[in-house]
This record gives sequence, structure tokens and C-alpha cells, in this order.
Amino acid sequence: MRLNGIHKMKKIVLLILVLGVVSCNREKNKNHVSEKITDNLELLQIYQKDQSERQSENIDWEILLVQDSLRQIRVKQLLDSNKVRTSIDYYNAAMIFQHGLDTFASGMAVKLMRKSIELDSTADKWLLAAAIDRDLMRRNQPQIYGTQYLKMGDEPWELYKLDSTKITDSVRKEYNVETLAQQREKVKEMNQK
Repeated sequence: MRLNGIHKMKKIVLLILVLGVVSCNREKNKNHVSEKITDNLELLQIYQKDQSERQSENIDWEILLVQDSLRQIRVKQLLDSNKVRTSIDYYNAAMIFQHGLDTFASGMAVKLMRKSIELDSTADKWLLAAAIDRDLMRRNQPQIYGTQYLKMGDEPWELYKLDSTKITDSVRKEYNVETLAQQREKVKEMNQK
């Protein structure tokens, strides 16, 4: 009889432990589900600084390039520490890398914008098109959307070399990019200023 009582007691203790674990897991999942993911404010400030520094009439490009490099380093740290989480975060991070000078930066801009759109299909796709074009340009290949323009010294503005067979104007419109005809007009307008 005594062994039977101990056996019953063990079953009761085991049942209490199992219920406790299940209850803890439910509470943990409940807390996890209710956690609201918000945009990274530091990343937003980095993005805003990046944009404001480009608004000046007299940009000191040497200083700006150093600032761009420092911003990319900080954004990489935020990415590595899992602090870039929302579609807006990925958009802001993509814009920082969009201003980089090498294929690592341009490739990161493409990757980050793809993630931004994956998280929010209504995100502005123009930056993805521009990132793809700039990445192609950095690799000395023709762009496909037509977002990249060049001006060398006193020379007129021109559209960076373009492979117009890869993307249609309807796809360009979907990505908020001008049609080929609009791009040609834009170059004319840029050179009249």
C-alpha cells in the first residue's frame, strides 16, 4: 500500500510540474505576442542627418563622404545587434548604404530594400530600383531602371548607361521610376538649370 501511495504522489508531482511548465510557456508566448515592434529612433535620426546634409547648396563632399562612412559603420552595428526590425528601419538603413561608394554598400542597399518591401508591400519601391541601378553602376554594368544620372565637371548631365531591354516602362512605373521618355526629358531639364 505504501508503495502505491508513493507512486500516486509521484504522478501528482509530475502533473503539477507539467502544468507549471505549460503555464509558463503560455505566459511567455503571451508576452512575446503582445510585444510591439517599433521603428528604431536612432536609425531614424541617422537617416534624417544623412538627408539633411545633402540639402545644402555648398556640400563639402570630402566631409560628407567621411560622415557617410561613419553612418554605414553604425548602421552595420545596429544590423548586427538585431536592432533593425521594421520595414521603415530597413528602408532607412538601405538609404544609408545607398550613399556608399563600393559594391559592398550598394549590395547592402539592395538587400535591405528587398527586406523592407518583404515586410511591407506598400513600401516605396523607388529606392529598390535606385539601389539596383547603383549596384549595377558600381559593378560597371548598365543600369536597368534609369535612376542614375552623371555630371562630370562642366560637362552636361547625362543618364548613366542603360540597358533598356531588361525592364519595361510599366515595371518602371510600378517602381515609381520615370519612363524612358520622361528620363530623356529630365536630362534636358537638368541641363537647362
